[in-house]
Amino acid sequence: MTIRVRLSETGEIAIPKDVRDAHGWGAGTEFDLIESGEGALLRQVVLSPRRPSKEQIEAFLASRPRINRPFPTDNEIERIVLEEAKRRFDATRD
Repeated sequence: MTIRVRLSETGEIAIPKDVRDAHGWGAGTEFDLIESGEGALLRQVVLSPRRPSKEQIEAFLASRPRINRPFPTDNEIERIVLEEAKRRFDATRD
């Protein structure tokens, strides 16, 4: 698709609304302007999620609750879930 746009006196180019809507570009969307032999390419900047700092990771790990018992087995979890389902079913019959 080719759409002709015009450079304003202040050096701005308006991107047509249907193109902005099709790409989900709103006010504040950042672009890289990549120069090439014939002209320039406008590419949206896609920010990757920031990695947490070492301090943030350590604070998160320190805030986790400690479990001082063995984790339940799959069979124990299934038994508990079935007991709770039976309890709730029986409660609706009263």
